Amino acid sequence: MRFIALILILLAVIAAIIGPQLFFVVDEKELAIVTRFGQVQKSINSPGLYVKTPFIDSTTYFDKRLLIFDAPPDSLLTKDKKRLIIDVYARGRIVDPKLFRETVRTEAGGKARAVDILSSELRREIASDNQSEIITTKREDIMNRIRDNVKPKLREFGLDIIDVRIKRADFPPEIAESVYARMQAERKRISDKERAEGAEIDAQVRATVDRDATIIRANAQRTADITRGTGDAQAVQIFANAISADPEFYSFQRSLEAYRKILESNSTVVLPPNSDLFEFLQSPSGLNGNFEDE
Repeated sequence: MRFIALILILLAVIAAIIGPQLFFVVDEKELAIVTRFGQVQKSINSPGLYVKTPFIDSTTYFDKRLLIFDAPPDSLLTKDKKRLIIDVYARGRIVDPKLFRETVRTEAGGKARAVDILSSELRREIASDNQSEIITTKREDIMNRIRDNVKPKLREFGLDIIDVRIKRADFPPEIAESVYARMQAERKRISDKERAEGAEIDAQVRATVDRDATIIRANAQRTADITRGTGDAQAVQIFANAISADPEFYSFQRSLEAYRKILESNSTVVLPPNSDLFEFLQSPSGLNGNFEDE
């Protein structure tokens, strides 16, 4: 019994020593290669548990996920002999770990090689386009052409480029201020033009409104004058008809109104002796008698 226990312990120790050398695991975000004395024996692209020769074979892992190849900003000359500061990067992944190991050996070496090829292709592409086109209309086309041109070159190193992007395309500092000043002047010219056109439209609208208001007031005044004149004419006609019906009564009424206004005011009146008002002031009953006689 003791002998069996010793054998089991011995087997466990051997497994603990040999196990890590015999088995290795590749997870879903990794690629791996097995090398023997520096020579690649096999490449592994799928996750799982694998076996290698203990103490002879060694395993190297690479990242299966997307890698960023970020080129440093560079001052490049365009087709129209103008300079731009271009900052570009690419995204890609390792697709052939064996070829990658044999050509660039490490991920750092692969990124450096990818950045060199990306920068070279960017410089060549920028030299074939004008500055204004790069900034405005052709940036997407330039990135697509760089990606298509870089892809077969990086395939030689076991890399596959997915996308190329220009992060920044700026003017050099020595000319940026003058360019911005010209841009500001152009925007000011456009804004001044817009303001002038707006002021012209405003003046036209105000003139139209003032003219319409004047016409409306004139028409209203004309209508009011016509209505007032018609009313006055009707009043005069009614008054004339009333006078023609009884002229003596009208004369009597007008005399009473005149007397009322004179007598209500504190005034001195000089009248001839034969005046009706004089007779009325002397004797109101005499006035009545006068009318009765008439």
